[in-house]
Amino acid sequence: KQWYQRRVRAVLMSADILLYQGTHIPVGEDQNIHIEFCNSIGQAFNRIYRTQVFQPVEQLLTASPRVKSLANPALKMSKSYGKPAGVIGLLDSDDVIQKKVKKAVTDSLGPITVDQNLRPGVYNLLSLYSAVSELPWSKVCETFVTGNVVQLKSELAECLIEKFGPVRD
Repeated sequence: KQWYQRRVRAVLMSADILLYQGTHIPVGEDQNIHIEFCNSIGQAFNRIYRTQVFQPVEQLLTASPRVKSLANPALKMSKSYGKPAGVIGLLDSDDVIQKKVKKAVTDSLGPITVDQNLRPGVYNLLSLYSAVSELPWSKVCETFVTGNVVQLKSELAECLIEKFGPVRD
């Protein structure tokens, strides 16, 4: 069943891209195979019908190409894992966002250090803050390196609330 669902998702994603003639698609790094599949379909159509209707599609990656779960920073943020606490929904209320970020998995090693292997939870919150605030990674690290995790979580929650507020209104 899971194999079937993945294939259907790839076909539907490709159909959307080709129908609307997308050329640059913002997706996560784990979606690269879907972009390749889409390009294969477009090229096959062009070859069979001797036309150039579909142009190759490019994948746009952001500075944070894979957003990690708040509940388990080893996994990507996804509703599929069955842990709603690990996912920030665009329509989550301010209170829900604050609670989820406050409960995000981190550690108790003291002041913030930037080490993806030693402190994956803290690193995840820093990358999420960088992506949502649109601040460069260096600026985010500089801002929080002397702070603590509570401060980081509080500012991240506020940043998410500010960013998603217009979507909910």
